[in-house]
Amino acid sequence: MRDIQLQAASFSGALWRAAVLLGLCLLSARDVAAQAKPEALKDFRIDGLVRFHNSVEAEATRERLIRAIWPDGLPKTRPAKHDVAKDAPELASLDAGLLASAKRLDVDVSGFDWHANVYVVTPKSDSPVGSKLAIVHGGHMPEGPANYLAFGLCDTVNQLLRDGYVVAIIQMPLVGWNRDADGVIEGKKFEIRQRSVAGHDELFSKVEPTLKAGTMRFFLEPITQALNELLAEHPSPKQTLMIGLSGGGWTTHLYAAVDPRIDVSIPVAGALPMYARPFSPGSAGDSEQEYGLIFREEDSNKDGVLDRATGIASWLEVFALGGIAPKDGRPRKQIQVLNQFDSCCFNGDVYKTYAEPLKQLTNGINHGDWSIFIDDTHRSHLISPHVLKNLLAKVVAP
Repeated sequence: MRDIQLQAASFSGALWRAAVLLGLCLLSARDVAAQAKPEALKDFRIDGLVRFHNSVEAEATRERLIRAIWPDGLPKTRPAKHDVAKDAPELASLDAGLLASAKRLDVDVSGFDWHANVYVVTPKSDSPVGSKLAIVHGGHMPEGPANYLAFGLCDTVNQLLRDGYVVAIIQMPLVGWNRDADGVIEGKKFEIRQRSVAGHDELFSKVEPTLKAGTMRFFLEPITQALNELLAEHPSPKQTLMIGLSGGGWTTHLYAAVDPRIDVSIPVAGALPMYARPFSPGSAGDSEQEYGLIFREEDSNKDGVLDRATGIASWLEVFALGGIAPKDGRPRKQIQVLNQFDSCCFNGDVYKTYAEPLKQLTNGINHGDWSIFIDDTHRSHLISPHVLKNLLAKVVAP
């Protein structure tokens, strides 16, 4: 995180930012608790950051966002499938007694010969298999199989399996089990030499000049193709749910905004609006978090606070789109989870400047449903047992 790199002279910038995203930064609970609603935002209004007020305008924003990333619209392609053992190293931390079968999906992102792995686990369940679908996104995870489903992700997958969900488990590019680091765009080969956060910055620097916002395909298209596959096999689920942590929370926010097939989305510790980040320690973002073409905000009255959206979709618009259904679409819901005392990022009370007005605006558009859930039960960067018991358990389909 760029705004606190000076606090860690022993870390390189990239390593420090990666540590922050993994909840290893050194903010104390007292530091975080001190970040009450800042005086500079006492009279802040979100009006300039949400530019739609009805379903037609909201869908126009969704379509602009989709077309910026994929000019031809959401891909209809499906990945290659490979059966894997239930005790494969990538799945070893799961409760094997809950699994009926497992497979690996090999996603070639946009035909760039850039491959992402998605693991799909099928539950032993009394319910019809495939009647409920879930995507669990891990975001930035430390290297090594022991960490593939750390920070509450293993418990999340296990709980969804108990509830009868077929679960697709996804990680960000250049993280965990995603080892592919080269591809071909418009006949030109590119190669990424770094991993995780630093690798994402390198990815943007190398492909963004050609793809512009299409660089987001590397982060989002593995979900699209995996969902295409799940829905081809199970075409009429009661519910399609997505939950993610940190970079996976970021991905959950953005993916739910572009794909209304996600019925319920629960992004955990994934993002704040750009204006709010200076008021939440550690919350300055990486290339994908602050990509100006999409998320740009400007200070229209020069008072030092960003207050006007000038990108394709502000973060508040992305949040709202996650809870807004297209006209005559299935009911949708997004519940943003923020850890109030998070040791990493997106912490404190700054959410109070947007939570209620955004809820009112979203819920007034085609019966949209957006809300916020503040977890004050711990001081870590994770999906907590409190969230699993008091939120996830209450939104799963019967």
